Amino acid sequence: MDAQIDQIVQFFKSNPGFGRIIHAMFDMYVQYERAFGAVRLIKPREEEEEALSKFFSRDYYNQALIRIGLADFERQMCKNFLSDVSLGDVLAQYIGKPVKKATESNMKKPTPFAAGVLSLVPKFKNTQAEIWLKEISAHTRRTYRAAADSYLADPKSALRVIRQTADALNDVGANGKLVPLAEFSEKHTGSPGAFDFSGTHGQLFLKALASKFDVALPTTAEGCVFLHYRAGLLSNGMLSSVTVFGLSADSAHYENLNQAQVLTLENINSLSHASAHGGKVFILEEPQIFSAVLTRLKCDTGGVKRTIVCPTGGFNAAFVCLMELLRGADMYFAGGMNYKGLEFADKLYEQFRKNFVPWRYTREDYAKVIAVDGGYLTGEKRGLAMHNESLASLLSHIKKTGRTASSLPLVDDYVSDIKKIVQ
Repeated sequence: MDAQIDQIVQFFKSNPGFGRIIHAMFDMYVQYERAFGAVRLIKPREEEEEALSKFFSRDYYNQALIRIGLADFERQMCKNFLSDVSLGDVLAQYIGKPVKKATESNMKKPTPFAAGVLSLVPKFKNTQAEIWLKEISAHTRRTYRAAADSYLADPKSALRVIRQTADALNDVGANGKLVPLAEFSEKHTGSPGAFDFSGTHGQLFLKALASKFDVALPTTAEGCVFLHYRAGLLSNGMLSSVTVFGLSADSAHYENLNQAQVLTLENINSLSHASAHGGKVFILEEPQIFSAVLTRLKCDTGGVKRTIVCPTGGFNAAFVCLMELLRGADMYFAGGMNYKGLEFADKLYEQFRKNFVPWRYTREDYAKVIAVDGGYLTGEKRGLAMHNESLASLLSHIKKTGRTASSLPLVDDYVSDIKKIVQ
């Protein structure tokens, strides 16, 4: 293992393009004591663009800002070097300093709250909950300040809430299917509302899930729904929705109704089977384009059924749940010729790589769109980077051109494509 770390460290030290990002990742790793969060390179130099592009096999050239997640960097490092070494070990040897913040004296004198939390650790040894409990004890000032304050007021009650939440964290996903949050909450706390967003355990449970999945704590209700969904839990299913036409499902209602329908996460979860006609699903990000395409196709169906989806709620839990039901179908995605549309497309690609088909995302299509009308791109997501090569190529071209426009000029092309692909 030491020889592998030496090899990796030597590789990074021999390439000056990694120097700034290694130091930035070291500071971030020390802050969280794990591969969490992301660092940003503002105005990257040419050698940094080249080093990162080769390291990730991704286009990072000509970007005003490059954002790299520590977990992504660790995964890519292990992939490139066919190793399972820790990013923390590599950073520590590269910088020549330990990545652990706590000193020996600090470890001997934990706060009463931290000591109380650590007293729960033996029960959860070698589980996800153990990692989370240690995280709580190390980050009481900011992330877990509310829990620490509760402990001061009522230590037994505060530790009971933490223990119940830890039990629940280890039970997440055990059934392999979506479980109502209220049912899950009652099982672990005796109250169906304890894990609600504003429940007695709600915020603590969300922080536990964010730790488990190594993601930022959600700040919106939809974000909370999505995080619960990732954990196999159904919360506020009416909040998350997606619009679909032509869904082949186990319900005759969806099969025979000749109009677009808004399906909630609860609707989708109730289906035991769903598939896309012809093994193809056409995803149109912009609602006005979805409406225009659907109107024209309904006038000339020729008896052919097709499945068309509009993610009106964005990349939310309902949309992802529907796509997972349709997994195996080719997913043709057509979105806006802008940062938002490309970001959505790349998220879909990351989730369903082999089924993802970028649809009308060529430079010729982009030229057709901006020739009709359009405006200038804002720079709020200049640091956006793509995992899909086709999308990365178009993103680079769009950044250089600096223009964007609605994809409405492509409606006839979308209609023509759908007719040809599913006949």
